[in-house]
Amino acid sequence: MKKYLLYIDILGFKDLVSQKPRKIEMLYGIIDSLNVHAHHAFRTIVFSDTILVYNSADPVTEADRDYFVMYACEFAQDLQHRLVGQDIYFRAVLVLGDFDHYLLKNIECFYGAALIKAYVKEKDIPAIGLFIDDASNSHNNIFPTVRFDPDLSFVFLNQSLERLQRDTEGDLPIDSFYLAETGEYCEILWDIRFLNDIFSNTQRQNSSRIRTKYLTTWHLFRRRYPKILDALESRAFSPKAICEHFDWTQSIENFKESLVHFRSIGADAQPIIPSGLAHKAAQGR
Repeated sequence: MKKYLLYIDILGFKDLVSQKPRKIEMLYGIIDSLNVHAHHAFRTIVFSDTILVYNSADPVTEADRDYFVMYACEFAQDLQHRLVGQDIYFRAVLVLGDFDHYLLKNIECFYGAALIKAYVKEKDIPAIGLFIDDASNSHNNIFPTVRFDPDLSFVFLNQSLERLQRDTEGDLPIDSFYLAETGEYCEILWDIRFLNDIFSNTQRQNSSRIRTKYLTTWHLFRRRYPKILDALESRAFSPKAICEHFDWTQSIENFKESLVHFRSIGADAQPIIPSGLAHKAAQGR
């Protein structure tokens, strides 16, 4: 059956396992907390460094297709938001194609042309973030995109940044009224930190292969938001580049609390012990 399949690959997973296993617990805790799990119209599969999300019901109308694509992009956006400041990144591909997922007595089965297509395409992308195929993008009415290669477009998930561009055409700083009296840029600190981290990785990565991923991503953002990124770079990614006279104190505190919250997710996770081993362990105490 044809599905909108969101294929997410967590980057640098091998190094996390070998060098920072506590971060794996945090990562899985974040994945477990994603909004997608509460959405009745989607199912999620997680294995190792891969997350698969697809619509469980088949689309009937064009509105259904718009709905499924919008939420698939929002799920990637949700993951990106929760990973900001954690030095963990992903590359994702949203494709339309055949995908089957079902349970047998003892095993879980999932396969299909969409999965193969997403897997092959994702491995060839020298960037991070979400990419979307043309069949899916034709039903994307929310998130701006830019052509990346003959088959895929890059999806801009940072909506506060996009609203800022829309409202100012990149001419900064803005009047403090817009920050104090509206919620248009409620996640701009997340977007600034995300951009700061991407830019930092273009400078500090020793591996040319890894550095290229961040450079490619940075250039995609520079093409869409040149003036805003110039302003942020010139002020060392301080939010005062956005608005000089706004009191950012409380917003920054709230942002830092969110980073700590997401960093602590999964810290209390306990390994699942098969029942027979659990019984033996209890006897040995």
